[in-house]
Amino acid sequence: MPDKETRRSFLTKSAAAGTASLIAGSTSEAAQKKAGSKLKVGVFGLDYTFWNLWADLLSPEGKSSGTNLFNMEASHVWDKDIKKAENFAKKWGCKVVKKYDGMLGKVDGVVNGELYNVPWQHKMFRPYIEAGVPTYLSRPWSSRLRDLDYMLDLAAKNNTPLCASAAYEHYNEADNFQHKLKSIGEIEAVFATCGANDRPHFHIPYMMMKILGYNVDKISLMTNDPKKPDYLQTTYIYSAAENQPQYALSMHGSRAYVFSFTIIGKEGTESVNMPSGASYFYRFAPQLIDIQKTLDGKSYQPFDIVRKKFEAVLTEYYSHYERGGTPVKVGTVPQDWQLPPWKPDWYDDSDFKD
Repeated sequence: MPDKETRRSFLTKSAAAGTASLIAGSTSEAAQKKAGSKLKVGVFGLDYTFWNLWADLLSPEGKSSGTNLFNMEASHVWDKDIKKAENFAKKWGCKVVKKYDGMLGKVDGVVNGELYNVPWQHKMFRPYIEAGVPTYLSRPWSSRLRDLDYMLDLAAKNNTPLCASAAYEHYNEADNFQHKLKSIGEIEAVFATCGANDRPHFHIPYMMMKILGYNVDKISLMTNDPKKPDYLQTTYIYSAAENQPQYALSMHGSRAYVFSFTIIGKEGTESVNMPSGASYFYRFAPQLIDIQKTLDGKSYQPFDIVRKKFEAVLTEYYSHYERGGTPVKVGTVPQDWQLPPWKPDWYDDSDFKD
């Protein structure tokens, strides 16, 4: 782990890691790939995962074969269950490696699509981040702030591109909605909803922060159970700013895989929604394109934004587990407080080298 003097040093460093990490002094097979060849992706996480959907979109044998949007392919796979890895490799035409660090020198980037192994990402991906290999971290990116800081510090030190995101952040609505805010004046209230079979798949907060900003003061989470909610409501209270009083962003979970939001201002209202039945291509292609850019050498977001997003998630859970759903000030959750792992015994720290 970094010393106290170096912790969070990423906040003062450039987050846009350059392509130098991919080519400078590298003798890897991946770095010497021929011009025009596809980026090689190392696959992690085959249980509670997006990889079956992603592989279908990336593979020539998948439903979206023929698209020229993607210039990457699943080339190697590792899983603690070797049979699952072998089945995935057989279906999608990639190679199995026997150790979690067995892809070093063979891939252009590593991508975790699973929820269960999130608490161990700082150990699982340490060899890759140290080696400058672009890395995609599965949401919610860590289980405690200390471990996320470790990964961000390590990435900044080694000029390693990172992508730590959830699908909704990549949608055009998140990228192109900010200009509409200028026409509605002071924001008075914001309401949003999206599918939420469990809290990790409640993606709307990250989309809304990308639109509204990350200056959230307090957060609350009310639910009967984050893993299997009968109801789920989270409230983000935004700090007052110049020409903008404090306001609340209220977000609700639903059963259907949809999203909608409405922003109410003094001078107007703006709304947007994604109807049910949207294709998997629509849902996941934007995210895969940005992952591809990360593998090509450009971090998706500055590292301080990654940290702010995780602090928001952490504060939600802290509100639920420690404060009974009352609002908690962002930045006050202890650095070693841990989100309850989805599968506490999924791995042991001893499974990974120090």
